[in-house]
Amino acid sequence: MSHQPPTPSESNQEAAQEPTENAAGSTPAAATNSAPAWRKYLFPGIVIVAAIIAVVLVVVLRGGSGGANSNSGSGAPDYAAEDAAVDEQRKQQGERSSEEEAQLELIKSLPERNPDDTLAVGEPDAPVQIIMYSDFQCGFCALWTTKTLPVLMEKYVEPGKLRIEFREANVFGEESVKAARAAAAAGEQGKFLEFQKALYPGGEPMKSFPEEKMVEIAEELGLDVKKFKADLGSKQIAELVAQHQQRAAQLGVTSTPMFIVGTRPVSGAQPTEQFEAFIEEQLKIEEQLKQESE
Repeated sequence: MSHQPPTPSESNQEAAQEPTENAAGSTPAAATNSAPAWRKYLFPGIVIVAAIIAVVLVVVLRGGSGGANSNSGSGAPDYAAEDAAVDEQRKQQGERSSEEEAQLELIKSLPERNPDDTLAVGEPDAPVQIIMYSDFQCGFCALWTTKTLPVLMEKYVEPGKLRIEFREANVFGEESVKAARAAAAAGEQGKFLEFQKALYPGGEPMKSFPEEKMVEIAEELGLDVKKFKADLGSKQIAELVAQHQQRAAQLGVTSTPMFIVGTRPVSGAQPTEQFEAFIEEQLKIEEQLKQESE
């Protein structure tokens, strides 16, 4: 029995059964429902596989099995270097803390409160202590000594609330050392403050301190000139001045004036009102400590 080609009507019927696209280019619903089920999961599967590959690549780049040089030139973070940097930072912080503690202990040890100290004013047991590091060639030291010191003397030193110990840092060199020795020699006769003021004529520092000028000032102040000359050249005065200068260097004094108010470092000739505020603050602290101990 021979096979007959399909008639045009049959061909049209078969063509009608083929899926066609609509005007929007999408497949009709009937054709979509007849597609195999696995096609629905093809694209999500590809996304999941790509994500897994990306995770594996990240793990490998962060220090997998690439060896000691696996990070070289790859742009990956060097975690060993970061850890070393953190350790170094912690070490430096520890060193700074140790230095600060040592500095605080040094500051606490500075007040001598020696009743025989000829370079100090005020009661040895006064509740507030100031140490002044100065230089007789320093203009700001002259300003503080002639403007602020008289106020503090009247308001705090004389009532027994404040003690001031004067120490020369001599940051400007040998001429400053000469002046410091002369002032210390005057201090041996109880005339340190008067001699200090005389070294700032008109509120300004002198330019040089020759011995004959120092002796002339001593005469004007009514000092025993023979004793003054002996003290000026004595080993005792030289060692005292050198000791104060060395202590200033240990404290890190490179410019003057420099003050220690209680345990607070104060740099520069701050206004008188500022020093009064510092002193009042220290007085309150000392009063509170006294009440707590009773």
